[in-house]
Amino acid sequence: MMALAYDIKGTAGEKITLPREIFEVKVSPALLAQAVRSYLSNQRKASAKTKTRGDVQKTTAKMYKQKGTGRARHGSYAAPIFVGGGVAHGPAGNQNYKKVMPKKIARQAFLGALSNKAAQKDVWVLTGADKSNGKTADGSMMLEKMGLGESKTLIVASGEQKVFLRAFRNISGITGKNSTQLNTYVVMANKKMIVTREALDEMQKAYVN
Repeated sequence: MMALAYDIKGTAGEKITLPREIFEVKVSPALLAQAVRSYLSNQRKASAKTKTRGDVQKTTAKMYKQKGTGRARHGSYAAPIFVGGGVAHGPAGNQNYKKVMPKKIARQAFLGALSNKAAQKDVWVLTGADKSNGKTADGSMMLEKMGLGESKTLIVASGEQKVFLRAFRNISGITGKNSTQLNTYVVMANKKMIVTREALDEMQKAYVN
């Protein structure tokens, strides 16, 4: 699989061969969907909580006498059947939404997401990222020259290229990540993908045996 290389000024260069172990992996759409669901579920927090009849503040006086009224027996205004009473069987704030995927399956899904990007010609390699001055104007100009000014784009850099990523922090639609921070969801959530040459080397060390 080939990808076109650009420099930090947005000038096109030669094509670079992407490692087939990372960018030519076939997976089923069902596996990709499972990985995305797992990621989103693990981001979810159990913030919903209702008050039970023991949590609401109501008078403890008996509503009416026990016998002789012809009505059903009631002893608490906090019962769930009354307006303003507690909620029966509601969320308690301790729900567990965590989903666990086996590491091998999660890795397969991740590589499959990268491969889909490469197959659609939506992956570019960037050279000279270490020379970046971190200015937003320069980052924006590079994207415009590459034809990605209005595309939702993922930019992947190595762990030492923080200055380069800083140039894209304030640009709408751009997500900057280190090569170690990638997952299936973040790859699929962005339409285009730019990988620095150094980040590509890091990915090769991590995923190519």
